Amino acid sequence: MKRNKILLIEDNVILAETIKELLVISGFDNIKVLPNGINIEEEIESFEPDLFLMDIKLQNEKDGIMVATRIREITATPIIFISSFNDKATIERVKDVNPEAFIVKPFSKETLIITIEIILNNHYVKSTVNQEPENKIDNEILYIRDRGWLKKIKVFEIDFIKTEGSYTRVITKDKEFTLRSPIKDIISNLPCGVFLRVHKSFIINLKNIDAINSKELIIGNHNIPIGKNHYAELQNRITKINS
Repeated sequence: MKRNKILLIEDNVILAETIKELLVISGFDNIKVLPNGINIEEEIESFEPDLFLMDIKLQNEKDGIMVATRIREITATPIIFISSFNDKATIERVKDVNPEAFIVKPFSKETLIITIEIILNNHYVKSTVNQEPENKIDNEILYIRDRGWLKKIKVFEIDFIKTEGSYTRVITKDKEFTLRSPIKDIISNLPCGVFLRVHKSFIINLKNIDAINSKELIIGNHNIPIGKNHYAELQNRITKINS
């Protein structure tokens, strides 16, 4: 699977177009450009980037470091800063985000492309290396790391999965587990046709829905919000019985 979806966050229109052209010429043909990170949660969900390339000074009240902090709470996708701000105070703030790279403006095409290629390759290797996983699936059994143990749960007993910052909660009828894995890494291991994302923070088991309306659904004692962009797909996936 080709991993070259880059989300470029740059408020200088001319520079953004120049960077995009450099990327396209170098084979990165799936680029999305934003002037700021106001709706970064929605962009992550809809575009699912493989890498963030972003300036620090942006056109709204949230600078690039603040946006990157929010990104880190949602996903482990690599972040590269490109900025002319390299003073001590800025660098200290950047360290808190722990980006994969920091490129100082102005920069050459070679510096940009080589940095991106190395980081994407390292991220791919890291995500696929054979090591003991946080969680793993075997047929209909999911093994989840909990307090030093890999505990077994039946996949179809999961009611829903919720992301909370940099953590993900897996909820069954009588148990709850908290993981450090991004929610997108978990859903990729679940069987198709049973689990569905209904909100940027929730994935639910369709078989365990007790009630539903246009804004929320109920599973057991839990009320789960339905995102406006997910309701139509949810309606298509459930069996409707009209009285």
